[in-house]
Amino acid sequence: MRRFYSSEVPEETRESVVYYLDYFYGVCPIFHPATLVRRVVNGEVDPLLIDAMRASAARVISKHTGKVIDVDKIISNVQERLLLGLDSPSIDYVQAVVLITSLFGGECKYVSYNSLSCLSASLVTRLGWHTVDLDYDNTDKNMSWNNWLLLELKRRTFWVVYENDSYQSMLSDRPMTLSEMRLFVSAPGSDYTWDDVRMPQTEKWPTKFNMAMSKEEILRNGWVLHTFIESCNLTALISRVNTFLWDIKIGTSSKLPADRNAPNIKYLKLSPLALPSTDESIKSLFQYPEFEELHRLICEWRKDLIRAEDMKNMCEPGLHFSKFGSLKHRLFIMRIRYFSMYIYAVPVMHCLHFSNRPSYFNSRSKLQDILPVPASPIASKCAEEVVEDNIIRQILEAAFTDRLNDGLLAYDIIEESWQICVDIVHDLVGHFNRNSDIPLDRYDQVTPFCLLTSMTVLIRQIRLCRQKISQANADINADALHKIRTELSNSGASLRCLWTKLQDLGSTWRVEGIEQLLRTMQIEEVANAADLLSGLAL
Repeated sequence: MRRFYSSEVPEETRESVVYYLDYFYGVCPIFHPATLVRRVVNGEVDPLLIDAMRASAARVISKHTGKVIDVDKIISNVQERLLLGLDSPSIDYVQAVVLITSLFGGECKYVSYNSLSCLSASLVTRLGWHTVDLDYDNTDKNMSWNNWLLLELKRRTFWVVYENDSYQSMLSDRPMTLSEMRLFVSAPGSDYTWDDVRMPQTEKWPTKFNMAMSKEEILRNGWVLHTFIESCNLTALISRVNTFLWDIKIGTSSKLPADRNAPNIKYLKLSPLALPSTDESIKSLFQYPEFEELHRLICEWRKDLIRAEDMKNMCEPGLHFSKFGSLKHRLFIMRIRYFSMYIYAVPVMHCLHFSNRPSYFNSRSKLQDILPVPASPIASKCAEEVVEDNIIRQILEAAFTDRLNDGLLAYDIIEESWQICVDIVHDLVGHFNRNSDIPLDRYDQVTPFCLLTSMTVLIRQIRLCRQKISQANADINADALHKIRTELSNSGASLRCLWTKLQDLGSTWRVEGIEQLLRTMQIEEVANAADLLSGLAL
């Protein structure tokens, strides 16, 4: 550590490593901190990887040091050099691709995110990292530390690639590049000493991941790895959501064999989906057992997470990099991850339930007509609203595919699914309030997308409430009208909260595109109208 803080290591390199690990290690734990520091001191790390770290942490570095860093220039430079390493990719090279891929997701550059997700998936397949545990039960118990380290790095890097591939398939409505039927990669198996920068190697190896560990033991020892595996569990669920929705669209049901997840990802907490449904006329996706099962699995995954607010007094950020990976710091990393993963469930649930609408599942005749523009139940749309919706659709088409775009704008979502979408947004606001002490620069790159899907729900909910109030007559029940007004008021307050959160995140993540979209949706005017109408007497 003394050499790391000496003139042997350039200040820019040291900054890149320290800030990247401090702010992004939890979401992307693909390094062994102590080994990374040693390799940096010895000049063994590919400069491409150091620059990828700097690009990822640039905004955090600028905020804390006051330095002006040209992020776009660094990214452009890294992209050019990525082309030079394709023929003989090293582990440093693959990890650099992974870091830049995640960065593009956080920067809302979804076209580049898609391209690099495919590249990283192709690389890990080409290098055989998707089958490193083909003979998992016969792992060499006498392997050297260096061989164990290399195996763990491959596993960790693979699973981050798998996560990126899963999220991108959800955004772009495409099959995953990495087919789960061909994956033979176990969970990383290292113990909690892996994360401690003061430990040159873990206490034991090789070890296997213990999914049955209690929450008390996880917290007592600060098992950061468990947060990573929970994230992988959600990734597998996203893969199933993508498969189910596509099968529904092309007129089939999800035909998943009972052993689909064995033996390749058998450690994940997933039970087989229900048997396929009959090909009856679809009135609601709830008539499919698979749909209800996916909803239940997402709810259970979220419920089983350790609550971030319960860890508030158990942890603290590292005051100095030399303390990175200490028990209290590991707990701090874990709290941030549990906080973020609770947020992840929101857009996943939205993507599932946004598709429970006639405009999605009632047009199956031609693939080229797969997603018609949804019909709104609001009978009288003025000319301005029609123009506004067309502009919004044009903005969305630059980032996402039709399935998600139409879901973000649809008004014909089945009532039960719509209420689930609204409830989870209100709960999200409560989650932010319960963890208001977490600094904005600790929010990760999925948060802006979560805020986008949530605010489109609130905007539509406010419009629907306004319509019900404007069309109310003397026959309407007073309690029903009060309920509508209360929901309108709550939705307006939630919308303002999330809008403020998104604007504040601009200091850490590039959210101009999402902000432009929501301004086009007249978000401030909608919130003002909600405040006004909720207090009016008819």
